[in-house]
Amino acid sequence: MAEQQRLFEFRMGDRSPARHVVSASNRAAAELLTRWRDWPGGAMALTGPKGSGRTHLANAWAASAEARLIDAAALTVSLSNPVAAAEAFEAAGGRLAIDDADKARDDMALVRILDLARWKGGAVLLVGEDDPAHWRCATPDLTSRFAALPAARLEEPDDALLELVLKRLCRERFMEVSDKAVAYLVTHMERTFAQAHALVAELDRSVVKGARPISTVQARKALEAVSGRAAP
Repeated sequence: MAEQQRLFEFRMGDRSPARHVVSASNRAAAELLTRWRDWPGGAMALTGPKGSGRTHLANAWAASAEARLIDAAALTVSLSNPVAAAEAFEAAGGRLAIDDADKARDDMALVRILDLARWKGGAVLLVGEDDPAHWRCATPDLTSRFAALPAARLEEPDDALLELVLKRLCRERFMEVSDKAVAYLVTHMERTFAQAHALVAELDRSVVKGARPISTVQARKALEAVSGRAAP
């Protein structure tokens, strides 16, 4: 198997309860999270397309680093106050993972938290879809901080990871899929997490679950339904 198609198992850290599987294209980004004590300025962005598992990795990092995982919507105006922000930061042990940071509504709360991470030696993981330089905010200070953030990027899957994702998504919906059907989909579908999710949702909708695994014929029909064109 070519290097770009290899799969790797790695453990997020000593406290991580399980091993995680990534492909060669995502391995470096995932391993950056294990070196959180070395993040410049105490902060790192974790980005990736929808369905790439970025929230899953953020959860794994939070468990390993004993960090608090919160949604950006939980950042309230009260945290714009320096005293309140410091108290919340210390209550979290100086380690925070903020999901959907690219959709945060309170700029100053993020500014305070990033300041605390830099000056108090904490660790803040900001999770979003695009490169942080493109995250929208109304505060010029935060815009420049986002642009300067180092980022661990989860890329779209290569063939090996796409095969694993399809099988996992089917298993989560209690569907058995044949190896030939998976191989067919990997060969002919778009290599994106979004289409993998769409295909499995279509299979779940259209296929009667039974004793037989999903066939190549059923996989082809699902691909045609999702793509809107005839499949080979």
